[in-house]
Amino acid sequence: MRYWLAIIGALLLLAAAGSAGSFAAKIDVDTYVNSIEEDESYSDSDLLWVSSQDDDDASINETYLSYENLFGSQGIFNPDQIKSATLTLNVARVDDEGEIKAYFLEGATLNTLTWKDKVEYDLNASSDSVEIDEEEDVFELDVTPIIKKAVEACAEGCPYTIVLVGEDDVSVAFVSSEASDEDMPVLEYVTGE
Repeated sequence: MRYWLAIIGALLLLAAAGSAGSFAAKIDVDTYVNSIEEDESYSDSDLLWVSSQDDDDASINETYLSYENLFGSQGIFNPDQIKSATLTLNVARVDDEGEIKAYFLEGATLNTLTWKDKVEYDLNASSDSVEIDEEEDVFELDVTPIIKKAVEACAEGCPYTIVLVGEDDVSVAFVSSEASDEDMPVLEYVTGE
């Protein structure tokens, strides 16, 4: 009888431990795509570019951050368990100030991604637009709606991607995982009970 009580107690402790906490997601691939160099892959670049230009000769760049899905092993099966999620990016260069916005994309992004074969992101699951200026070294983006959508789409095992898109003629570069393990993009999310 005590054996079963000990097992039940251990299971209750494990359930409680999985219900609240702070987690860092493991990035699988970080890359960007370029509208002019449609066939180029940039997964080995030190910089992750985001830009939107009104000029017909200027390129548009979108950054893709693909993450391994560990929600199930962390005890996260319901989007309401996500209380907050923050994407932290280190700014390497700002050519033009403006706004960026993050979007959800279901599935993994391969390191061979190009503009020609990119998949459209979900326009209904996004962050708010956030201003980028030359004064910032570190940039934080609230991606709570995106992580909630990732849990809703697949709580166990399916990878997901965050896509960074420029607005207002912005041109900014962030540090990639190729350049630095310390300054690469970091995604953290907090769960509640």
